[in-house]
Amino acid sequence: MEHPVHVMIVEDERIIALHLRKQLEKLGYQRTSAHTRGNDALEAIKLDPPDIILMDIRIDGDIDGIETAAGIPPNLMIPVIYVSAHSEDATLARAQKTRPYGFLIKPFSDRELHATIQMALERRTAEVALSETRQRLSLAMNAARMSCWEIDVDTRQMHSTGLGNFDPLQEAETVTESWDTFLERVSSEDRDMVRKAFAYAVDHGEFYDVVFRSLDDDQNYRWFRARGKSFGDERKGSQRIVGMMQDITDQRMTQDKLREAMTVFETTQDGILILDPDLNVSNANRAYYSITGETEKNTLHKPPYFFSPNEHPAEFFQELFAGIGTRRHWRRDLDTRNAKGNPISLALQVIAVENEEDELTHFVMIVSDRTAIRQAEQELHYLAQYDGLTSLPNRLLATDRLNRAIERCEANGSMVTCLFLDIDDFKTINDTLGHAAGDQVILIAATRIKGITERTDTISRLGGDEFLIIRENIPNETAAANLAQKIIQELQRPFYISGHEMNISASVGISMYPDHGRSSHDLIRLADTAMYAAKDRGRRTLALYEPEMTANATHYMTRSLELRRGLDNDELVLHYQPQIDGISGEMVGVEALLRWNHPIHGLVGPSEIIPIAEKSGLIIEIGSWVLREACKQARIWQDEYGEKIQMAVNVSARQLQLAGFADSIAHELAISGLPAKHLEIEVTESMIQDEDSMIQTLHDLREVGVSLAIDDFGTGYSCLRSIKSLPISRIKIDRAFVNGLPGNSDDVALINAMLAMANALGLKVTAEGVETKKQYEFLREVPGIELQGFLFGKPVPANEVFAPTIRKAKPF
Repeated sequence: MEHPVHVMIVEDERIIALHLRKQLEKLGYQRTSAHTRGNDALEAIKLDPPDIILMDIRIDGDIDGIETAAGIPPNLMIPVIYVSAHSEDATLARAQKTRPYGFLIKPFSDRELHATIQMALERRTAEVALSETRQRLSLAMNAARMSCWEIDVDTRQMHSTGLGNFDPLQEAETVTESWDTFLERVSSEDRDMVRKAFAYAVDHGEFYDVVFRSLDDDQNYRWFRARGKSFGDERKGSQRIVGMMQDITDQRMTQDKLREAMTVFETTQDGILILDPDLNVSNANRAYYSITGETEKNTLHKPPYFFSPNEHPAEFFQELFAGIGTRRHWRRDLDTRNAKGNPISLALQVIAVENEEDELTHFVMIVSDRTAIRQAEQELHYLAQYDGLTSLPNRLLATDRLNRAIERCEANGSMVTCLFLDIDDFKTINDTLGHAAGDQVILIAATRIKGITERTDTISRLGGDEFLIIRENIPNETAAANLAQKIIQELQRPFYISGHEMNISASVGISMYPDHGRSSHDLIRLADTAMYAAKDRGRRTLALYEPEMTANATHYMTRSLELRRGLDNDELVLHYQPQIDGISGEMVGVEALLRWNHPIHGLVGPSEIIPIAEKSGLIIEIGSWVLREACKQARIWQDEYGEKIQMAVNVSARQLQLAGFADSIAHELAISGLPAKHLEIEVTESMIQDEDSMIQTLHDLREVGVSLAIDDFGTGYSCLRSIKSLPISRIKIDRAFVNGLPGNSDDVALINAMLAMANALGLKVTAEGVETKKQYEFLREVPGIELQGFLFGKPVPANEVFAPTIRKAKPF
């Protein structure tokens, strides 16, 4: 029901005010109020706003009617009709500024009053509706971060209304600025694009839609979208662009995030499933189909195939629903099969997603393919316990099995044996035929060992050419030795590799539980020690562990460490034994012999040094040192005494095998200044038999200019054909043949044969080990022979070599 119209009268003459009220009542306006002062009217308006005001301009009080109208709050939108007897231009100009709804000149009729009031009320109703519409539009535009544009093409003035304007300093809802000022706030990268879009709209009258950026106060980009169209006014002859602009920064950021999320969803290597609250698949990415081989038809609108009740017991689903129901998260590794039936390993995660009201909306499942990782883990586990070449257990697994065997045999009182096997001369196979051939030898050895052992035995490869055989419940040491001998014989059977017929031998060390050790590490160590004892016995054999083997091994280790320290601390020295011309008795040369000034044991000879140096590999460094010191000492003697004596130096097989050994000799000679012809290199027969590389090294040495001698001649089963082709200039007859002179007819015959051979081949001869006058008298008659032995002098330090008693020996 409509409320009665409330008409307020502001009139200082009470009679006129009363008359107006009577007129209004007569016209049907039942609710009226009257005030004589402007301030009183304003206070009444605050308490009870009227629907319309009849305002006299000239009234009593501090303010007149026009000022009173100006003081009415604009938001009330109360129509004011001036009622006055005055209509001067100045009065009308003042009144117009308050935008009245009418102006009645006194006196006026009832009809004029009623018509004016009705028109004012109708206008007010329309304006209120328009205001509400504008307010709703403004709120909507503000909520959407939008503003309306209007650009006058001729004046280039731009009016924007709304808070979507991208001016960060904008405070008013309506902003007026030039088009050029607006363009300056567009980012430089997009400015030309915006200019062209609006120019096209002007030229063609077409709709435009452009997205551009602007920098805010923090130099961050904000995104805007402008849309609109060009309109012409034929009546005014003008053109304008009308449209809207919207701040789409938040939308753009949301779109970017959605795009990034979609990119991750489609490109991640993990499968991603979107599940509804009933665990039915509503979406799946490409990775999921790639991992499982499933199709969309078999995937969407149903639970994942690996959640089939036929695949899992009830406990699986109880765990699943407990996880997603309470913790909102569930994870598990699952071994299943893909669509082709191939086994795959999956890591599953299910995460619950809730809305702002904490209501479950859906689940996200992440499916990671761990098949390759699981296979790699299995392979790593295999590699950690098995040898990659032979597929035999490695040291780690063998040790574990030996521990278990010890536990079982400890419980039943039986014995366990460990056979530590090393292939003899395996390095030579690698060096001559290559590592591929060496691998074939290892495989053949592994196959043969497995072929003659029992299924319950453990055969392992410890590394290189070393094998460990473990047998439980062996009755005694004899049975262990028989097993070792059987393996050695099996390995010696010939086989072919790379067109070569070969056979191999092995040395085997044996230890027994509990007689020799009670732990796996001790048993392996002691079997290893016994194996080295078998090597020292000539190889191709076996050795049962004995306590003294540990003592020998400890002695070797101690001596090896001490020898290294001795080399570093300059404890090694050279002594020199004279070599005498058999006829004149003059010293014509010396042989450099190694000694060790041990800080505890005193002077140690070569029999204690050389075996340890050979076995430890120190022989290379020690041999280089001997050559350097010998050449330097020979040059010192030449400079001091003018003596051009020969310096003889023994070299080892390892030195001859070194690449560039002849070059190293030439280098030492150059540093010392010793002429090459005054250095004689001594080698043994066993070093050069059928060794092509060593024979080539001898020829290289001969090219350097040094002399070559075969030491211990007659003890190495010399091949006369080989000796004839060697670049040697001297043979040194071993002391074993000199000892029996002159009484032993066999030794005499052998010596005469060696001398005849040397004479025929043009070789010089030195006889070693001459210790008696009779030996000297027998040998001195040989033309050109040189003699060496204790009869002429023991090895002495360098400062004693040229003592008068040595320079010219007179043993008789």
